[in-house]
Amino acid sequence: MKSLIIKTIVGVLALSIVTFANTLPKLAYKQYKISKDSNPTVHRLVKEGGELVYPKPRKARKLLVEALRKVSKGAKIDKYDYLWTQYGLLKSAMESGTSKYGPGTRADYMKVAKNVMKFLDHENVGEWQFTELGAFQMEVCREAGNGLGWELMEEGKKLKTALQYTKKAEDCMRGEEDYFIYDTKVRILLKMKKKNKAYTIVKQILNKDPDFGDFQDIKHSKSYRKWLKK
Repeated sequence: MKSLIIKTIVGVLALSIVTFANTLPKLAYKQYKISKDSNPTVHRLVKEGGELVYPKPRKARKLLVEALRKVSKGAKIDKYDYLWTQYGLLKSAMESGTSKYGPGTRADYMKVAKNVMKFLDHENVGEWQFTELGAFQMEVCREAGNGLGWELMEEGKKLKTALQYTKKAEDCMRGEEDYFIYDTKVRILLKMKKKNKAYTIVKQILNKDPDFGDFQDIKHSKSYRKWLKK
């Protein structure tokens, strides 16, 4: 009886989590014609949604989807606002301050990330990095490229594709604040059995920052210590 009760509770909780996650409609990860200016209502929805990504991710997602719904019906959207819909949907997929999905699903995160990376492939990302739009393109590239690389790495499938996405994110790095992208790259290389390439990156980063948190497990591993002695 106790076992049955526990299983029932776990089942209800799992169902609640799935129900509470805002599964995205297809219009959310679709590319649209970009206009010079956004429709005022679309811009307002995107702005409000963007401001709520961290404090209220579920509400943010509803606003961003509503903006895209209007665009799908013919309303205009400019490049900056479109990028914000995609970036906002990526960032709001997680519970605030965590890396756990909740407001959104992993599957939707992957779809949005692939969509926006495809969009960025047609942009000269990095060329205008000192402009507001250029800097934001690079931020979106870091989020989507690194996120895709990590998720594909965790799947253990399409590791070459995972590395390609991560390299695109790496090309948009600013400095030490983006070293987490190296962590993703190293983990992918290790899964690809390319230990020498992976450990070379680890050594370079630890020489600059011995306390870099993401590499502490590797730093103290027998495998890495043995590699250093070669």
